[in-house]
Amino acid sequence: MTFTPYLSFQGECAEAFNTYARLFGGEAQLSRFDELPEATGMPPLEPDQAGWVMHAQLTLPDGSRLLGCDNPPQFGGERMAGSSIAVTLSSEDEIQRIFDGLAEDGHVKMEPGPTFFAKFFAMLTDRFGASWMLVVESEGTGEET
Repeated sequence: MTFTPYLSFQGECAEAFNTYARLFGGEAQLSRFDELPEATGMPPLEPDQAGWVMHAQLTLPDGSRLLGCDNPPQFGGERMAGSSIAVTLSSEDEIQRIFDGLAEDGHVKMEPGPTFFAKFFAMLTDRFGASWMLVVESEGTGEET
């Protein structure tokens, strides 16, 4: 079984996924609403939403995936809330590099640093509204986050 995070945006999906590709590796694949055939049965879009992303996929170097879309308000969509993406990283340098990229114009909840439960840990919400928990595990925990 595989769990795959699916992030919901309102007009920022392409920029977010291109940012995540730059920070985590891989290439963002984007399908936009204006590429759909006309007879899809979807509610009409506002003119400024035509280029919004219907589906985004980022396949990471380890094979895991991150998915997402722009969710127009008329589809009942809202920006994401109430969840976090936990990422286990291999080093303090890696966590700091990714943290710095995600924190740009975002909201830092906890700066990277050692904790009682992890060698290094950080929490933040990026400028697109996605909440992140970044961790370098302590030696011998053997737990995957």
